[in-house]
Amino acid sequence: MIDEFLFCDWDEPPDAMNFERPYGEVIGKAADIVASLSPGRVDAADPRSWDAARELYVLAPAIVNVALNHSVCVQFGLPLHPTEYFEVDQDAPEQVRYPTDVEDEAFDLLARSIALARAAYRLDPGFGVLAAEYRVGLPHGLNGFMYTSKQDKYTWRAAEPAKIRSLADSVLKGGRPEIAIGAAHGSIMAGLFLAELLACDLWFLRFSMFKRNDRAPVVSARDEALIRAHGDGSKILIFDEDSASGTTLSILSGSVKEMAPKARTGAVIRHASSGFRPDYVGRVWWD
Repeated sequence: MIDEFLFCDWDEPPDAMNFERPYGEVIGKAADIVASLSPGRVDAADPRSWDAARELYVLAPAIVNVALNHSVCVQFGLPLHPTEYFEVDQDAPEQVRYPTDVEDEAFDLLARSIALARAAYRLDPGFGVLAAEYRVGLPHGLNGFMYTSKQDKYTWRAAEPAKIRSLADSVLKGGRPEIAIGAAHGSIMAGLFLAELLACDLWFLRFSMFKRNDRAPVVSARDEALIRAHGDGSKILIFDEDSASGTTLSILSGSVKEMAPKARTGAVIRHASSGFRPDYVGRVWWD
């Protein structure tokens, strides 16, 4: 796992978190780094491996981010643009009508992007092949989508493996979930690592109240079907990386529980002043 090489200052986000790259280049660079960290090629005691692992840790979430944006645009009839993220009004008429097979492919692409990013965190020996196959199958234009990442101290603090392990240990005491559903975009980094520790499926719903001005979780008909497939929700974990006021996780939980009422909640960090108390917490943060 990638944490074998992660020796970082978890209070201050690294410069590596600031980058702008085409999507295809992100995938290719991730493949190069995974290969460089393969057994026999590098020692975890070598500081050069620490820099590479840190770059991969902040790079891999982009694999999911872009696919999620693509899926949201297709599911809700928004234009596809090489650089822009669009605000989503789930009640507005569709601007573009996509064929059903295109909607299915976009949803499947998101699932495959999550699997690929998880393989990166596992340092999967077959990642290079998986990445090449994924890249070949990208929809037209997505390879060149320009992804921009910016430093975020809250996301970074909650991405510390020790904190995520603490959350995973807490969750497992209550029973292993079948699936973890995170609030994207902030929870992607922590979520990829968490799902590996829990050995469960992973999904993300776009719900970014501060970066994207989302008023509610963006839930498509296909998202709803995926959630309802887990019955009463007792095997679902709804999570966020950092529960400061608790608003994001509270609203996300309420939305998912309309479909799966017994779903559980978790946060890597819960601020002591938070008005929402998840069922499971990795670390309580005293402001």
